[in-house]
This record gives sequence, structure tokens and C-alpha cells, in this order.
Amino acid sequence: MWLLRGLMLSLIGSMVIVLGACGDTQQQSEIVENNGAPQTGATRKYETVMGEIEIPKDPKRIVATQYLGHLLTLGVKPIGAGTASLNQYFLQDLTGGIEDIGDDQAALEKIVSLDPDLIIRPSDKNYEQFAKIAPTIVIPWGAKDLYAELRDFGEFLGKSEEAEEAIRHYEEKLAEAKAKLNGVVKEGETVGVYEIWAKNFWVVGESFGRGTRNLYSGLGYQPPEAVKEQIVNGGAGLDISLESLPEMAADYMFVTVYDADGGGDRAQEILGSAIWKSLPAYKNNRIYTLDINQFSAGDLISLEKQLEIQTNLLLGSGK
Repeated sequence: MWLLRGLMLSLIGSMVIVLGACGDTQQQSEIVENNGAPQTGATRKYETVMGEIEIPKDPKRIVATQYLGHLLTLGVKPIGAGTASLNQYFLQDLTGGIEDIGDDQAALEKIVSLDPDLIIRPSDKNYEQFAKIAPTIVIPWGAKDLYAELRDFGEFLGKSEEAEEAIRHYEEKLAEAKAKLNGVVKEGETVGVYEIWAKNFWVVGESFGRGTRNLYSGLGYQPPEAVKEQIVNGGAGLDISLESLPEMAADYMFVTVYDADGGGDRAQEILGSAIWKSLPAYKNNRIYTLDINQFSAGDLISLEKQLEIQTNLLLGSGK
């Protein structure tokens, strides 16, 4: 829950911002009131999960609290984006000129000042407040397959051809990687992605990212049978114990560490354990430690870069 403390927005045109009084320990959200953001140019009706809304046919001032990768994939640079999106490792060289709006409700003040003609959100949280600033399209996070999601963006942005070209390009990169990796992972061998937190040890599913789409849907590799149901086809993954790891361990293991709250210390404990060192992947030098910052995004720009890293590691040429 992201709430604003002691903050008052200046009046912009007919827009009025109402801020409730708050005590020392009370936080309140701000409610943005206006009579509708001025529309320039032609508009059209568009059906969203929040109902039919009117959006610009050719939006020029887009603010996206998420999904920056999709926009950049389509050649669209928003005027504002969320902090987390701007910090995505493989997008940072493409974000020049995009304003950092903060994250979630904390973004309201900045968004108002940018005077957008379209807002893109990953959930309906605080929808009414955002919709009073500009037409707001909600694309529920993780509700659709990556390709379907990108095609939706292409449809409402008038970039359908660009969406199809981006998908074709990614498929070509997958085909190139498959050719390079032919025979590396033998039939019957498994590939898995694992992430260590302070209090959790995840076998990562496709819905969580970390490059899993490349490995499973893209390259066609299989996870260990014991966790297959929780991994492929958008699986959410599985939180396991160290003691159960031998049953869940793949022949090829990609590992990320979430350092926060003691995750780094927990990783040292696991990676130094007798159980870890008994794994076939460890004995065969088939465990690859990844930079979690490079593998946190799941847009096509990031997936292509992640694919290069995964391919090089499997070929033995990665660091």
C-alpha cells in the first residue's frame, strides 16, 4: 500500500486536489478531482477491464506506472514511467527524457504535472484517482501471455505491425539460440531456475519471470518432473526446503539471490551446504549464478538480452 504523507498538489487548471487531514501516525490518499483532462485530436472507444473508455487515437503524452518495456519494444517513449520500470537493467539505456513519476499512488502528483493524455496501469488500485487525470487503461499484471499482452498494447496504441515484428524478431533469436545449443542439454536432462530469499527457497515458475520463458516456452527445455506442474504454462513456482532440493534439482540450474533482509546470508548457507555440494549439477559444473537485476524484467527487450546470457552460460562461454 503506497500512500502519500502530508502532501498537497498545486491547482492545475480546473483540477482540485483534496487532501484529508492526517495525524502523526495516519496516512491518507489524495483524491484528484477534475472535470476531465482536455482532449486534443481524435478519440475512440476502447474496451478495458474497467469498461469502455474513450482514449486518444494517437496518444502523445503517455504515462505508464508499469509496462515500460512493452512501450519501448513498440518504439513508444512515454513522458513518465514508474521508478521500478526505469531501473530495469536492460532498459536503462533507452529511458533518456522519461520522467520518473515514483511508484503507484505516490505518482499522482507527478502525473498531474505532466498533463498526460493516457495513463497505463497494471491494476485497478486507485483507478478512479488516476482516471480523473486522464483516460486510464488497466492491463492486469500477469493475466495474459506475453505475446497477447504485447498485441493488446499494439492494438490500443496503433502499433500492431510493430508488435508482430517484435515477436518475429524474438522468435528468430530463439531459433538462433536453439541452433547454437543443439545437443548441449541432452534428451531427458532437465533445466531449472532457483531463487534464494531470506526465508524462502523458490523453484521459479514461468509466471515469475527470471528468464524462465526463454528456457521453457522458448527453448523447449523441461524442469524436473517433481515440480513440472508448478513451473511450466505460467506456473507460479514452488517454495521448497533445502532438504527436499535433491528431488527438485535440475541437471542444469540457474540461480538468483534476493539479498534483502538477509537473503545473501541465507544463500551462503545454502550454497555451502553438504546437500548443495552433493547435487549432480554442482558436481558437473552446471550451476550458473545470475545477476537478479538482469533477470527481473520479462519484456522482449530484456528477454532477448537474458537469452544471450543463458545461451553463453550453457555453452560454457559465460562468466
